[in-house]
Formats: sequence, structure tokens, C-alpha cells
Amino acid sequence: MMSPGSSVYRIFKRAEGAAPVRSIIIAMVIAACTLTGLGVVRVTRQHEVLRLGYELERESQRVKRLHEVQRRLEVELATLTAPERIRALATQLGMTPVPPDRIRIVAAPSPVLARGAIGSAGRGPDDSPGGRRCAPPDRLCIRKKVAAQ
Repeated sequence: MMSPGSSVYRIFKRAEGAAPVRSIIIAMVIAACTLTGLGVVRVTRQHEVLRLGYELERESQRVKRLHEVQRRLEVELATLTAPERIRALATQLGMTPVPPDRIRIVAAPSPVLARGAIGSAGRGPDDSPGGRRCAPPDRLCIRKKVAAQ
């Protein structure tokens, strides 16, 4: 009777004139390791693609949320800066439109002048002391009333 160990040994034993069994087994083990390695690499890449897909979806949702927040803020800005609303608030606070002849423009000191440079006080050709309009006619311009002298 043959023991199980001797049958395994027979596989690796070279017979005279037979094909080298050991070389075939080594080649098969190398091929199996290579295929296993390739399979692991493929699965790893598939996992990476899946992970990046989930990350892309998360970032897409974040971008959509940020666009929605931006849209809401733009609507809020448009509502808060509407000339009709500002005019109504000014009226509620007791502000009244001032005739153009009662408006005086006071030029703020230029930062260049504050450092000692010589130049104009920031006045342009339309900045006459007689009073120019501070905004186009479609915009509300509230200036402090100046008492007549």
C-alpha cells in the first residue's frame, strides 16, 4: 500500500524520458500568481473608480447646494437694494428729497494729500461746489440738508 506522502513525491520525481513535471508545476504556480496579481490590480482599480465616483457625486451635490445658496443671496440682495424699498424706508425714517440747490458736496481729503503730496483734493470737472447730482435720476440720493446761510 502506498502512503499519501509517496504519491505526492511521485509527482515531483523525474522519470526517465518523461516531461519535466517540476518545471510545469513551477510554470503553473508562476502563471497563477501572475493572474492573481493582475486580478488584485484590476479589483483595486475598480474600487478606486467606484470611490472616485462617489466622491464626484458628493462634490456635485455640494456644488448644487452652493449654487442654490448663491441664488438665494442674489435674490436677497436684489430685494434689499431695490430703490422702491430704500425710498419707503427713507420716508419712514422721516427723510425727504432735497432740492439740488440745497445739496453741497464736500470732498474728502485724498490719501495722496494726507501723505504730503501736492495735487487736487480729488475734484473732477463735475465736482463743482454749486452742487451736482450725486446719482442718476433713477437712483435715490439722500444728502444731509444744509441750513441756508
